[in-house]
Amino acid sequence: MRVKQRPPRLLIGPTNTVGQGSTWASVVRAHLGVEVEVWKAKLGDEPYPYQVERVLQPEIRDAQERATLVNEIRQRFTHVINESGQPFGSARSMRRVIQDAYSRRLRGVRTAMLFHGSDIRLPSMHRAENPDSPFRWSNDGLTEKLERLVSARRTRLNFWLGTTFITTLDLHAYVARATWLPVVIAPSWLTPAPAIDVATPRPKVLHMWTRRAFSQSEAVDQVCTALHEQGLIEYRSVSGIPPEQVRAQVLWADIVIDKVGFGATGVFASEALATGRLVIGAVGDRARKILPEHPVIDATTKTFEGVLRTLVADRSTWAARATAGQTFARKYHDGRYSAGVLATWMGVSVSQP
Repeated sequence: MRVKQRPPRLLIGPTNTVGQGSTWASVVRAHLGVEVEVWKAKLGDEPYPYQVERVLQPEIRDAQERATLVNEIRQRFTHVINESGQPFGSARSMRRVIQDAYSRRLRGVRTAMLFHGSDIRLPSMHRAENPDSPFRWSNDGLTEKLERLVSARRTRLNFWLGTTFITTLDLHAYVARATWLPVVIAPSWLTPAPAIDVATPRPKVLHMWTRRAFSQSEAVDQVCTALHEQGLIEYRSVSGIPPEQVRAQVLWADIVIDKVGFGATGVFASEALATGRLVIGAVGDRARKILPEHPVIDATTKTFEGVLRTLVADRSTWAARATAGQTFARKYHDGRYSAGVLATWMGVSVSQP
């Protein structure tokens, strides 16, 4: 059956993790001139902070209603990005996603899978490769839950022959034949920021965390508190900051501590780099081989104190590191690189700079 060529139209969903779906949608509109919608499965009653075009029930039980949704996607869109192995309008995971994708392909609709991190990062594999892995502990049952869910997801992924996007380079270890689609930071992070103070007697050090075990926060706090009490740094450890106040916290700092020893960097590290802050974290060997110029300074729990002390004592590299971080963030995380990746997949041209 020959399918009539249609103008490209993209659907992204249904998780919109940390708003990245909405951000990619803005990039597609701005750089590719393609119509795009973001659909989000509703979770709870909390106000949702990111702009989406439609909110779906996570499980549509009525067969006719679900058939209508499936048919609408086939008719209205030429390309679909399924996040985290989650189908639209169904609680059944990868099996339903693959079935829907192959059904859509018969109608000329291309589908790509996309994984953000913990949705495909198998705890047992991470634990085997990273001595500082937070998956050495149960984390109130989260480790066991992720092991079960991700293991099943990866088994289903073996049957997927289409495109798979990953947002962090370390995920190449967990997804074969994956394509890197970098996270995109908000334009506000790319606006001019005050430079870090190379001459300050006490550099300001910020550690912002959401889940302490995943950021090695106990070890970070122990080292940084000691250095603070010695008068070598001014230390601030914070959590639960509203999104609109995060940039102000970062601009307070000269040095930002990301996930030490985790072996991956995400949105927050990219945001901090864009402001010219020095970032200590853990890029990981796999990502470092792909991007040797990655400006995040690697540290483990064992090396963290030495890395921080050296950075505080020797300011000669600060200016160059800050500039390299800003350049890197603009090259890979301002949206242009990701637009190019999506343009290649969709078979369209990048229409705007």
